[in-house]
Amino acid sequence: MFRKNRTISYGSIHAINSSQPIYLQPFGVVRLTVSAAGAADTDIRLDAVPAALQAELERLRAQSQSTVVASTIAAVGTSEPSAHADAAIDSPQHTDQSGAPAMEPALGNPSRTPLFRASVGDILLFAITDIGFLAAALVVYGFVQQVQDVLPRNLMHEAERSVATALTSGVFSAVLLVLACVALLMVVSIVTSLLRFYGFEVWRRGDDLVVVRGLLTRHTTTIPVSRIQTVTIRQSMLRRPFHLCSVGLGLSSSVANGNSEGSGASAAQILPVISTHRVHAVLHEILPEWGLSEVSIVFAGQRQRASSASSTIVAEHTEASAYTPRLHYTGRGLLRYYLTLPVVATLVTTLAVWLGSDAHAAVALRTWCAVPDLGWTWWLVSAPIALGWWWIMCRLLRARNEGFALFGAGDAFQCSARILVTGALRLTRYELITRRARVQSITRYTTLWREPRGIERVQMSLFVMNGINELRFMFLHRADAEALQRWVEQ
Repeated sequence: MFRKNRTISYGSIHAINSSQPIYLQPFGVVRLTVSAAGAADTDIRLDAVPAALQAELERLRAQSQSTVVASTIAAVGTSEPSAHADAAIDSPQHTDQSGAPAMEPALGNPSRTPLFRASVGDILLFAITDIGFLAAALVVYGFVQQVQDVLPRNLMHEAERSVATALTSGVFSAVLLVLACVALLMVVSIVTSLLRFYGFEVWRRGDDLVVVRGLLTRHTTTIPVSRIQTVTIRQSMLRRPFHLCSVGLGLSSSVANGNSEGSGASAAQILPVISTHRVHAVLHEILPEWGLSEVSIVFAGQRQRASSASSTIVAEHTEASAYTPRLHYTGRGLLRYYLTLPVVATLVTTLAVWLGSDAHAAVALRTWCAVPDLGWTWWLVSAPIALGWWWIMCRLLRARNEGFALFGAGDAFQCSARILVTGALRLTRYELITRRARVQSITRYTTLWREPRGIERVQMSLFVMNGINELRFMFLHRADAEALQRWVEQ
């Protein structure tokens, strides 16, 4: 009845994602998603096409990109440096000692072995340290809801009575029941992680990053390196004691296959779990254009300055330390600005719930909320206290970790101007590296009572569709905000 034609130029392709369910594998066909810049509704989706079509599209995209690079090189010889600076930043090339554009020789050849391969042990570590395993409770709940329509009603009543008996028979039985539920959630998390990441490999094919993953359904995602907007290293609360982290890429397009957001998040996750001691070295091997070894030097210098330990690590990079900036934490010393609102809100909410007044309205409300045989449920105050403590801990983590380091274009790595931003999202710490050309805008704002003290907030927008799409500093001094603005406007 309806026919729709959608056209994407080869040069506008931001990612090519294919999935091959187990029932399509004998026929040699795949489901293909070609992503352009923007939301997922701009993608082209093909439900059943030959597997060789993905390689052909990659070849045509690379050929189109080579034409653009050749045009840029021609423009370099006929225009001023300021005229082509932004175009050179977005291309996968860099400059040599003489200033002439040159391609990295190692990047022109595909890797003969995977640059990273996740073992089954790595996937198990990912599953048991992924705070998202709590979402497995929804999966179990949905399964139970479906089972209720199939099993006899008396059997479901018997199961409910057994659970109620276990909860009321004693502390030991209740603890055993809770542990059994946690074990069930862990099993579900392990199974789903194996389905998503089994056989996880990262390959380098010229200017393309190829991610292969999946147990029953094999997913192959091709991401042009020149289209990468951000590189984000995350460390959740559960992974912190084990010194583990995960790495994801921020892209200006959706890489989900179909309408699955989880599929898109997995496709852009190039390192599901890895040790924090080797993450920068592995990333430098996968993405040498981003100069991530320089970022590791920043953190090595920060650790060395924070303690009186030996300076062996920094001494190995004496030359690099001459141009490597220090990581400046903007939130330290401003703790009162972070904690004032959550502390006051927690106290007010707790007092409102407690209703310590003898006013007629409070007594009537207590009577209305009273539970038979229990009376006034004074223990309800634990809810605002718990939420308040969670809010305070999130603010404490942000105050402790928010900071930045600026990298110029004249360093020894010959990389474009970049920024390293550290921060926290809820209870997850992150490090984000992006380039100045990827920053869309910067917004500075303050309030009347903070302006005399020179305290501002800064928000830097990024064109990222599948991850952190803004760099937000909750509180920082005006001098730091001006430094960020000067860097963006250069």
